[in-house]
Amino acid sequence: MTTTHRNKLVSRLTRAAAVLCIAPLALSACGDYSGGGGSAAAAGRGPEASWGDIVKTADTEGQLEVWSVLSPSHNAAVEAAFEKAYPSIDLSISQYGPPDISTRVDAEHQAGVGTVDVLLTTDRLWHEKHLADGYFQKIVGPDVKAADELVRDGAEPSTDGAPKATQALYDGDTRVITLFAAWGYAWNTDAVSTPPSFEALFTDDTYKGGRLGMNDPNVNSVNTVLFGRLNERYPGLFERLGELRPTLYASSGPASEALGAGAVDAVLAISGAAVAPVKKAGFAFDDSFPALASPLYGSVLASSDSPNASQLFVNWLMTKEGQEAWSDGFASVLPNISTANNSAAGVEVFEAETVDPAQVAAWRAELNAALGR
Repeated sequence: MTTTHRNKLVSRLTRAAAVLCIAPLALSACGDYSGGGGSAAAAGRGPEASWGDIVKTADTEGQLEVWSVLSPSHNAAVEAAFEKAYPSIDLSISQYGPPDISTRVDAEHQAGVGTVDVLLTTDRLWHEKHLADGYFQKIVGPDVKAADELVRDGAEPSTDGAPKATQALYDGDTRVITLFAAWGYAWNTDAVSTPPSFEALFTDDTYKGGRLGMNDPNVNSVNTVLFGRLNERYPGLFERLGELRPTLYASSGPASEALGAGAVDAVLAISGAAVAPVKKAGFAFDDSFPALASPLYGSVLASSDSPNASQLFVNWLMTKEGQEAWSDGFASVLPNISTANNSAAGVEVFEAETVDPAQVAAWRAELNAALGR
């Protein structure tokens, strides 16, 4: 570890300790903190003016902290691929659920500190809420812009007719779609000998008493909209789920782990990429299942200590090399990515933010009531 890297690490650890002081139980141990309020984080540092300077300066910054909603094994593969392309930059990608990411970033922003540079997450409503708060940098990479132009021109954003989107860059160029996660349903192959239809999961009493898993609609807007759309196509789904009393999970990751371990026999609406590495699990799209795909976004925080390396990393994600690593098992934004999951072909892309917030709140309240919460 170089002196520069060590100093940056100490700086980040100091700022991370400051964030802990937000918690009331930690106040007595923290003492006074004079790091300032949210304006420090909002001010940001900013990348260099030209892309050539950004690339050069990224090497001197030397390290990068990324928070991702994808699995640790997936993140580790992306780390290795990026560090092979840019060996002078030490990349660390940590996994957190969408609500954990937003809570942590909100806390750091309030404290005027920042221990993370790039976010790779699904919750656009949270991002949109903070656009005016100075949370994010504009994304300036040439490959990001090229991907956006490709999608806007109507080109296929993935292999073999996979999901389409109208654009890649959103919200004043502060967020880019990096991949699509396709949703289907899954079952434990030891517990369920014959692959069920999607509808059988909630019409059959076999899955009563917690044997059916599902993502918690309270965790983020994607889960809420997903089940709202399903309820539209399968009227009475909410009430039936209330009768089944499913086991709730924060996201597809823990749900797929529970499925493989036999804690549940099936999972209703789950990411195909989360199921793929799990042993003893089957995955399918039913003919009548509304095969949906949700975008996973990348954004660069204005409080980043490595603003140039952050821009370089997000841009790399949108290159062919980056998409080969990042969208492995998912649906890629770019065409002809060999690692993209072709089972996502033909799915309907949906984004939770396109739904009226009042409708999202109504679905959440209705489903919570049906689940007895």
